[in-house]
Amino acid sequence: MFKEKTTMAAYHVVLIDDEPIILQGLQILIDWEAHDLEIVGCASDGIQGLELIRELNPDIVISDIQMPNMNGVEMIKQIYRQHCCKFIVLSGYSDFSYAQQCISFGVQEYLLKPIVEEELIRALEKVKAQIHAEKASHAALDQLDDLSRQLRQLTLDDVLRDIINSYFETDDDFHHILSEYSLHLPEGTYYIAAAFQWDSAEDIPLLRKILTRKLDTWNLPCLLFYYGNNTFIGLFSLHDANLTSACAAEQDFHRKITQAGDLLRSPSGFHLCIGIGKADSCIRNLTLSCHQALHALSFKIIRGTDSVNPFDSSFKNAYYIRIIPETLQNAYAQSLFQPNPNAVAGAIRKIFQFMDVHSNMPLLGIQINTMNLIMTCIQYLSENQVFPASYEDMDYLKQIASLQSAEELEKYTENIVYHLISSHQGEELARPKNLISQIEEYISQNPLEDLSLIKVANEFYISPIYLSQTFKKQTGQLYLDYVTEAKIRTAKKMLLTTDLMVYEIAERLHYKDPKYFSKLFEKKTGKKPSEFRRNPR
Repeated sequence: MFKEKTTMAAYHVVLIDDEPIILQGLQILIDWEAHDLEIVGCASDGIQGLELIRELNPDIVISDIQMPNMNGVEMIKQIYRQHCCKFIVLSGYSDFSYAQQCISFGVQEYLLKPIVEEELIRALEKVKAQIHAEKASHAALDQLDDLSRQLRQLTLDDVLRDIINSYFETDDDFHHILSEYSLHLPEGTYYIAAAFQWDSAEDIPLLRKILTRKLDTWNLPCLLFYYGNNTFIGLFSLHDANLTSACAAEQDFHRKITQAGDLLRSPSGFHLCIGIGKADSCIRNLTLSCHQALHALSFKIIRGTDSVNPFDSSFKNAYYIRIIPETLQNAYAQSLFQPNPNAVAGAIRKIFQFMDVHSNMPLLGIQINTMNLIMTCIQYLSENQVFPASYEDMDYLKQIASLQSAEELEKYTENIVYHLISSHQGEELARPKNLISQIEEYISQNPLEDLSLIKVANEFYISPIYLSQTFKKQTGQLYLDYVTEAKIRTAKKMLLTTDLMVYEIAERLHYKDPKYFSKLFEKKTGKKPSEFRRNPR
């Protein structure tokens, strides 16, 4: 039978006894409410008790031993591993075998009938204290688990950020580096990247949770990570027999992203701009697709802050861009194929003269066309498998918005286009032959520094892509592999020559998650850090 709930007591109790007078007596024996307890149900045998416990999931069960149909010991045996409730057993028998069986099934208290008020209160308070301690322990463990997950995610963010700024000659290289960091992206027909940029950074973990939850509903294998600048990047594996070409894969993916865009914005209340890279059948070209997706975010100056922007957009329907004669646009596009800077400058000059003098275009229109000219250059480089400049270093929107005249915007366009083209044409010649030797020496002498690809590239004033590509060509080894081996060597020395804890060593080597560091160490050495310290041989 059930009693109507009348309080909001912290602990719910179920009573089970085959004698009605015992059940009634227990209900009036003590002031349950005064002890923050509430009787939520009663049963007269073990079978009814099982059903009641499964339905109500109480905190405490007070049960008799000898009952018809199913006794208390058998009932507890069936239920104690399924529910976390605490049991207090009542019995008119002092046989030790009953108590022994009850204890083996996790019973907390064993009371003999007739029940004394003080003994029942003492047993209940003891059980309540156990429940409270367990809840506090579980809450602490949940917090630690949540912190561990966050640290793990931050570590993977760093790894994936370095991966997409790397160069890979083969798909096997890409798969290898993913496996080295316990990452996996299933094999697909095509691979594509998308960048998701919110206009607020108030709660990055919340935005990650919203985005992850939505991506899970798509059933598309994905590696998601935080890139910076309020931006997440998703690496997607597309596997569909109906996707007969990269173009078809891009169109299908764009459709899904567009449908999801509004759903992603509404829960967060923030504006969301999405950039989509180009699809490719080679997984190693995901790195290129990432940069395309990041650059495509700049299209929001034309399409708006809540837009979905494929990288290969031509903007023929954009009003201010459509004003520019097609002959001038084609001349500019053709100049990008020529190594002659005068041809590029001449084509840019003619477009700005037309905008400023002939059409008297407002400043906003000139700014939009400035962005279009830069993105046309980036698209040209991307089509020729040349990585554009780092997105982090080229915040076009902010820079363009700060320029308030056609003359300034023209000069800015020339400088950016020169930089994009010349940086890859003259990069091989501009670097000393012993550059990689210098970088190896730097890594060897600074093992406790941040040795991420982007940080070291900045230290030597080169692009991350160039560093990754040149390092592989000259050493035959991936940069990320080399750095990992250097850090593991340093960790070995620190384990043998210092008293630092494992988490302290991980922190000094710039591993945010000690558990992740330990797993990586074990993978490389065959031993956990603590085992290696005890027995280095």
